[in-house]
Amino acid sequence: MRRKHSLLGIFTATVMGLAMMPGASIVSFAADQFEQGTDAEGYDWELWNQYGQGSASMTHPGNGCYSCEWSNIENVLFRAGKRFGFNATKTWKEYDNIAINYDVDYQPSGNSYLCCHGWMMNPTVEYYIVEDWGNWRPPGTEVQGSVEIDGVTYDLYTSMREDKPSIFNDHDTFPQYWSVRRPSQKSSKGTIRVSDHFAAWEKIGWNMDGALYEVALNVEGYQSSGKANVKKNEIIFGADPVPVPEVPDTPEIPEDGIYFQSGFEVGTDGWSGRGDAKAEQGSTAFAGEGGLTVIGRTDTWNGAATKLDSKSFVPGSSYSFSVMAMQDAAASDEFKLTLQYTDADGKEQYDTVAEGSGKKGEWVQLSNTSYTIPAGASSLLLYVETAESKNDFCIDEACAGVEGTEFTAEPAEVKPLLGDVDLNGRVELKDLITLQKYILGEKETVDAVTADLNADEAVDVFDLALLKRELLKKKN
Repeated sequence: MRRKHSLLGIFTATVMGLAMMPGASIVSFAADQFEQGTDAEGYDWELWNQYGQGSASMTHPGNGCYSCEWSNIENVLFRAGKRFGFNATKTWKEYDNIAINYDVDYQPSGNSYLCCHGWMMNPTVEYYIVEDWGNWRPPGTEVQGSVEIDGVTYDLYTSMREDKPSIFNDHDTFPQYWSVRRPSQKSSKGTIRVSDHFAAWEKIGWNMDGALYEVALNVEGYQSSGKANVKKNEIIFGADPVPVPEVPDTPEIPEDGIYFQSGFEVGTDGWSGRGDAKAEQGSTAFAGEGGLTVIGRTDTWNGAATKLDSKSFVPGSSYSFSVMAMQDAAASDEFKLTLQYTDADGKEQYDTVAEGSGKKGEWVQLSNTSYTIPAGASSLLLYVETAESKNDFCIDEACAGVEGTEFTAEPAEVKPLLGDVDLNGRVELKDLITLQKYILGEKETVDAVTADLNADEAVDVFDLALLKRELLKKKN
């Protein structure tokens, strides 16, 4: 999928949006952000940002490496590779081995993928070998088969682009070929044996007779944000690549053994509504002064959710999870802490982490000190739901730690707030008036600890003066 940048209809940038939305047409706008060049080692590079929307930037230190960042874009592409051009005559077989040794610090937020990409001509073919992705696993069509290369299983997909722009013509009909890693095996570091993919495609009957136009390592995004640092992009022709060893995943363990502890004192701590539900920071809390309120639920699975970082939460490893939940609408309600994930076959699955029954107005702990993330799982989403009701609810003290960690179900001790004479959790003008009436002998009650601001074990005009000074300081 390409962006036109000349009146002749020559296209030079791959547009991810067409892969996501088959049948979409490309229209070139002068507002598009487009940059290109060639580094000292002969790698050509490009940045393309459709409509110039949001922000996109790219630096290219050389040798095929680049760093890129994007935010709130429509479609964006960053690439660096080897291009043989419109006069190319060699087929892929004439280059013997084609491979890419790559190492990328890839951090997408939303729809994006990291891939080897290119074109062939006479006949026209566009191809993708996808190694890693964000929220969406491309290309979204029916799988045609699979192949194992270097111990990694790739699913194979193809689709036909009819009367659509290609890199060669304004109106073209051509196939797209895809190899996409299985979800449990996606990686941002290793070796892409490009020729092995071409051979696998030819073996199942896909036409690979065209001249090879280009081979490149791309980072693409659609209506998303993110960043990537391509630390290695070594494109090899005619030699056996030296594979970059892939280190097996092991969890990154924090020093204190706590992966996260969401208390919702200031904001939502990365939690959001699931489905139609809205998740908002509120004052209903199990501990402290803040909690997360979940409202607007239209189904039982609507609730509060947070994504689990794949560097910390690794399939096959065990963890301790805990969250406090409370509802105030029914005599009792059944809560569930659930993990949504994509299995090795690319299918969404749901696994119960913990569950519990909560009476009206009472907090219940959903806890599992030894939960193992299923093998082959990816795209991990942890969420709180109910078994049957659509009632609003609140959560607080959502935690994850190393296996065996016990998260207490007792609310933290709240220290007295000096000046809060009526114990409503705030120091305000009302406290000053109440304390003044108490000292004058009127029928007012104050807390003996919070009203004794100077700690002389007496509540008198000196405390009143101190409280007045504190309120003036707050006002100023």
